Amino acid sequence: MKLLGSYLKENSHVYVMYGLFASLTLATVYLYDVSLALFWDVLWFLSFALVIYSLIKGYRYRQTIKQLQQIQKRPLTTHSLVFFPRPTQKSEQMYQEIIQQLLQEKEMQQQQILEQQEAFLEDFGLWMHQIKTPLAGLDLLVQAPDVDRQRMKNELFKINEYLQLMLNYLRQNLNHEDLVIEKISLEPVVKEVLKKYAIFFSQKNLRLVLKGLNVTVYTDKKWFIFILEQLLFNAIKYTENGEIAIYWDQQLVIADTGIGIRPEDVPRVFEKGYTGYNGREQQRASGLGLYLCQMVADKIGMTLTLTSQMGQGTQLTLTFPTEQNFNE
Repeated sequence: MKLLGSYLKENSHVYVMYGLFASLTLATVYLYDVSLALFWDVLWFLSFALVIYSLIKGYRYRQTIKQLQQIQKRPLTTHSLVFFPRPTQKSEQMYQEIIQQLLQEKEMQQQQILEQQEAFLEDFGLWMHQIKTPLAGLDLLVQAPDVDRQRMKNELFKINEYLQLMLNYLRQNLNHEDLVIEKISLEPVVKEVLKKYAIFFSQKNLRLVLKGLNVTVYTDKKWFIFILEQLLFNAIKYTENGEIAIYWDQQLVIADTGIGIRPEDVPRVFEKGYTGYNGREQQRASGLGLYLCQMVADKIGMTLTLTSQMGQGTQLTLTFPTEQNFNE
């Protein structure tokens, strides 16, 4: 009965037209003083046609509802469109095309989410491998009879750096639109970051050279500090003696006298997960640091360029957006 009621409601215009046409026919017969037999003949003919129409239309309506109920019970995918009732009107066809488009977009989004989840698990595995080194070092120091507090602090510092790296990785992948591009003084920011790593310069007896940093640049301060910390951490990590220079030469340059990078590794240092010969040999890299730096740099309109020679050191150049770029 419920199905019959919904059918009559959806097709009520047909029965209203039937009643209206019968009433007009009766009025015409009365006005022209024609025999009522003509009216009854017309009425029986219309009634017969209406019954045939109702039976055919009702049967199709019932089949359509049954098909849709079956589809409703299953997860809706693009394959479900095969079981949709055949459209009898242009509007029905267009509705089905819209549904198909929405389902395709939904499946593409689901596929992207799966790929992002797989990439995250892969990157998390790389990060776990990297953080194991300072954790193992800290464990050995704790078990040693003579506790070297300074070395323990160093290992804890490294762990904190790796945790910050993962935190920024998560923020980057969540794609928060929290950029604040502004004009900042370069020298105070560089010195603020250097304070954080001062103990390592002292322990390794590394010389620090600062030159020409009294300039202003356009950038996002928070993300620029992240890039600077990563680049400086790498420079200290792979420089056992000599110096690290940070200077301005139309661009910001960070140069060290460390072990350098092999020529075949240089073009790939910004690839995700790529550690190169140094990272594999010394087990000190996850391949996320420089990759994230490149991603963040692109986000805030900066350009990173790396040059290096084995045994002579590495130089990283940071190009900032100009005022004209910023206004555009």
